[in-house]
Amino acid sequence: MDNIKKSSISKSRSYTACLSEAHRMLFDNFRVIFSRTWVYAAAVAVMWAVFASLVTHALLYGLNTGISIAADAALLLTVAASVVFFARVMHLVNGRPMKWNIARSAALAACFIALIVVIAAVCAAIFYGYVVNSQPVYPVDLRPLATATTVSSVVFVLIMLPYVYASIKYLTEPESKLGNILTKAYVTGLRHWGFIFTAMLLAVLCVLVVSLFVSIPMHIVTTANAYSVFGVNFIGDPTGLPSYFPFIECSVFVLTFFIWAYLDIFIIFVSYFLYGSIATKEKEKRAFLKNEKQTA
Repeated sequence: MDNIKKSSISKSRSYTACLSEAHRMLFDNFRVIFSRTWVYAAAVAVMWAVFASLVTHALLYGLNTGISIAADAALLLTVAASVVFFARVMHLVNGRPMKWNIARSAALAACFIALIVVIAAVCAAIFYGYVVNSQPVYPVDLRPLATATTVSSVVFVLIMLPYVYASIKYLTEPESKLGNILTKAYVTGLRHWGFIFTAMLLAVLCVLVVSLFVSIPMHIVTTANAYSVFGVNFIGDPTGLPSYFPFIECSVFVLTFFIWAYLDIFIIFVSYFLYGSIATKEKEKRAFLKNEKQTA
């Protein structure tokens, strides 16, 4: 059996209880989770490491056509690996076949990527129009537009919060339709926006603290590489790094992203218990209203 031991999802919980249950489910089942997911987590880590290495190389040594194509291909493979990893984690939670979870996870990913592409295209068009119609443009002139973009991005994330509930509902209930996450399920999540926001904020902060600590070696090797490139290109110093440094850098990247994958599982589990709590509250609310009508 791939299913892990977990508390009942059909229970109304506070946001702290959701975090506590997610923490308990992760660590009580960590051996099973690790044994069932390490191959998928390793694939995600390797692809993220390849993509990060290509981006770092482009930033330090300059971008060319080959690096650009390789980075785009690595990004696509990274997204695919992440979808399969997410499906594997959900398989442990909902017990559905991997093909079913992959299909639903891929459908969700496609919807969100399409939405992000549309928003990015609109932002790019606004930037392009502003630059073309405001020549000459200096970096200081772009500050208001950059600030507006940043604020809009934060607002977009806040608006998307109800999809935490809607997405897990789609991945948990077989009868749930993809179109429902854009309408009915989103509206349900919107009614519990404050509950979702508080729980996800605390969960993300917890993961962020651990992530920053885990990523210290990655920052060290990246900084060492950057200083080496700066010294060679602008001062004329020898590189000072060993010939096997790229192997060290890539290994650190893989290990860091591998650990991050398991930190992400905590976020998934928190989302799972948030969904269960909201679904239970909605069910209790409908039962209460039905009882009110019958007694009226």
